[in-house]
Amino acid sequence: MAREIQWDDTRVERDNAPDLTSDAAQWTTLGPRTWSVLRVGKRFKVECESGPDAEGNAVIRINGVRREVRVLDERSKLLEKMGMSVKEGAASGDVKAPMPGKVLQVLVKPGDAVEEGQSLLVLEAMKMENVIKSVLSGQVAEVPIREGQAVEKGALLVGFEA
Repeated sequence: MAREIQWDDTRVERDNAPDLTSDAAQWTTLGPRTWSVLRVGKRFKVECESGPDAEGNAVIRINGVRREVRVLDERSKLLEKMGMSVKEGAASGDVKAPMPGKVLQVLVKPGDAVEEGQSLLVLEAMKMENVIKSVLSGQVAEVPIREGQAVEKGALLVGFEA
């Protein structure tokens, strides 16, 4: 099963096979949880220090530099590709459109205090009504959309105070 390792704006594909060559990188196993990676003409030593945990977070060393990264399996990559990744934006709490659709109902306004799991709005997509809920508790800073508005995937629906 292929995995994707993400940090900053970098994404690297990794397969579970002992040695893998792909268009993106060539991985060679050096030892348990240690690889030599050739990517875009540069060689890196990658060591997995801990993880990945249930959320996909891991700590690795790239040429000795410690980094916190996110590891996505096939399922997580598919959900992210479909715009259904809860982790994206979860740190700030901002809620973005998981798919293109039409806003049917807005249930919050700026200044409202909301709880995790509380319904924020109803989005119609593919002839289905989807209730969009908050991923954390916080205070609404902005609601840049209005009822009846069409939104694209990734559009900000509800912004939260930091």
